[in-house]
Amino acid sequence: MHGDFEAFYLRHVKAIYHVCYAFMKNAQDAEDCTEDTFVRAMTNDVSFENERHERSWLTTTAMNICKDKLKHWWRQKVTPIDEEIEQTVAAEADNKSEVVAAVMALPVKYKEVVWLHYYEGYQTDEIAAMLKRPASTVRNQLRDARAKLKLSLGGEEA
Repeated sequence: MHGDFEAFYLRHVKAIYHVCYAFMKNAQDAEDCTEDTFVRAMTNDVSFENERHERSWLTTTAMNICKDKLKHWWRQKVTPIDEEIEQTVAAEADNKSEVVAAVMALPVKYKEVVWLHYYEGYQTDEIAAMLKRPASTVRNQLRDARAKLKLSLGGEEA
């Protein structure tokens, strides 16, 4: 990567941490995935067209790193030592609202499109390119996710 890495890091670290936290659901794993994302950016010597391209690459990379970590067999077998502590950490994070909690409870395929569309501001075509899915699939996943969110938040099914 060319240019000032520290400025690059400071420009994107909060957004990437939030993406990682949405997937990992705890601060320590989110920090690890955020760090891994920036290490990958530094070691791959990636060059970007503009700041939006930087963010898109980092977001996609962060999501892939999180998904890889979640696939590990040991991650599935480890249980939190104290669930109350984990819940307290989650409550102290920016993700206090009921809506964000409902989004985080969605299956990964819905969570990632909702996060990218509503929290990161990407259009469905951009999300489709990032996730290597047809745009129609992304639109359908957004529709299905909205229906699931409406139900989980106490609304009636459309």
